[in-house]
Amino acid sequence: MEAIETVSKKHNRWLWVVFGLILSIGGALRLWMLDGESLRLDEAQSIWQASHSLEFIRAYMLKNVHLPLHNSLLHIWMTYFGSSEIAVRMFAVIPGILGIPALYLLAREFLKKEWALLAMAIAALSPFWIWYSREIRMYSLLALIVTLSYYFFFRILKRGNFWHYAGYVVINIIGIYTHYLFILAILMQVIFFLTTWHVVWNEKRPNKKQALIRFIIVGVIIAAAFAPWLYALINNYGSGSQAPILDEPRSFNIFLTLFEFFVGYQPNTATTMLVALWPFATLIGFIFLARRHPISDQIYFLVVASLVPIAIVYIVSKIAVPMFLSRYLIIVTPTLYIFFAWFISELKGKTRLLIMVIFGAILIGSLVNQLTNPNVPTREDYRAAAEFVQDEVSPRDVVVMSPPYLLYPFQYYYRGEAQVTTLPIWDKRKGGIPQVTEEELAKDAEIIKGNHRRIFLLVGLDLVGALETKQYFDEHLTKLDKRQFSANLWLHIYQAEYAAKEEQEETTIHVVKAGETLSGIAKEYYKDASEYEKIREINNLPDPNVLSINQTLIISR
Repeated sequence: MEAIETVSKKHNRWLWVVFGLILSIGGALRLWMLDGESLRLDEAQSIWQASHSLEFIRAYMLKNVHLPLHNSLLHIWMTYFGSSEIAVRMFAVIPGILGIPALYLLAREFLKKEWALLAMAIAALSPFWIWYSREIRMYSLLALIVTLSYYFFFRILKRGNFWHYAGYVVINIIGIYTHYLFILAILMQVIFFLTTWHVVWNEKRPNKKQALIRFIIVGVIIAAAFAPWLYALINNYGSGSQAPILDEPRSFNIFLTLFEFFVGYQPNTATTMLVALWPFATLIGFIFLARRHPISDQIYFLVVASLVPIAIVYIVSKIAVPMFLSRYLIIVTPTLYIFFAWFISELKGKTRLLIMVIFGAILIGSLVNQLTNPNVPTREDYRAAAEFVQDEVSPRDVVVMSPPYLLYPFQYYYRGEAQVTTLPIWDKRKGGIPQVTEEELAKDAEIIKGNHRRIFLLVGLDLVGALETKQYFDEHLTKLDKRQFSANLWLHIYQAEYAAKEEQEETTIHVVKAGETLSGIAKEYYKDASEYEKIREINNLPDPNVLSINQTLIISR
């Protein structure tokens, strides 16, 4: 008997060592080179909003698709820790790290310790969770709160003491002020509770009607806490709404979302190849489930909570308002990771080992690729764009953002001399962005052009309105140069000031070829290499030794 207890203690000690190792690795991955990447658009928006008063944040979020809690807490955080990249991202890292042991606690409601550790490891290494644990938005907090909400829900079902109810109320109030789709997590609990009415979870308290009454009381408290915001939303939403314009999803987006939950964000070629494997994975899953006896009630909850929210958001996006984004659906990932750990636990022998090795290799390979590959489409290098522009511009140039909300990340980094504006012209404090029309573009472009010498147009080509703005400038102005900073972030430089007609006839546009130098171009046109200074001056070149292929130069005759 003593020998068995000794073995058990050693086993538990090793489990705790593994627990600590997983948590340490997960924490390190979330902290590694936290300022190594530029802030992305959404991050910069959060920082700008949080830099204002709590009253401003509340009023601003009433016009937005998000809730005020995260940016209000970020406002307080920034008051003490500042707004540097590391400082603000730590606010996302902390719930990101706390989510790892929280998922273990939830997994223990469904699995043995060993397999709960596997679910914890999936969460710790998940490229999707790591991405949002390093991004200053509400999503790492949302994943943590959903995990804890489910944990307290099952604690109530099985034990139901006062502290479980108290924790459940507090967590759910935080959740409903974190993201609107958190309501789907509560809905999953309601569905599960009612469809498993016959199941007695707590032998000491078998009366389900009493449990229902307690849940109704809890629901009333949560609803009362949310009522003030709901009332303000009904009375204010739409006054300069800043809701994003999203495309209607296709069935492919469902597979893409599930793919991203496990392997994060990958370059388009890798994404296409890996998504193509989902039908085979689905088939294997159906075959596995078909060979089993009916799954337990608790595993039934994992299936419902992992799939039903995706289906609901997809249907609503098709028939009403498009809202299908994988980051919004991070609410399904806690149960999805636990379900996958359960799936592996039910396999036998070499099949289990093979699946674990393949999945582990895909998970780690995807994580490394997401952290290091510059071609990941969700990367947005506004830092490099701002640094390039501030080195190139003079006070007579103008920098234009399209769409206008690129102002948020660009102005975070930009310290140049040239004026910065947007097309359409927009005051970000007042709310909604003006609609992009040909008339609006023509009118605002003339205002912006003014007496400026050059226009530096920064465009996010995957965003609404950017392509129309670029096409307008391409058709009406002479393009001097272009630069790419990330997959969809481009800078186009245009000539805005033109000489009189007689002077125009005495200028030539030269396109730089490989191997050409400024002195060589000067010798070609002026028969004197030392005349390169004339070309440098008219083109406002900061360094005469740095030319790029296909760069256009104005040559004065």
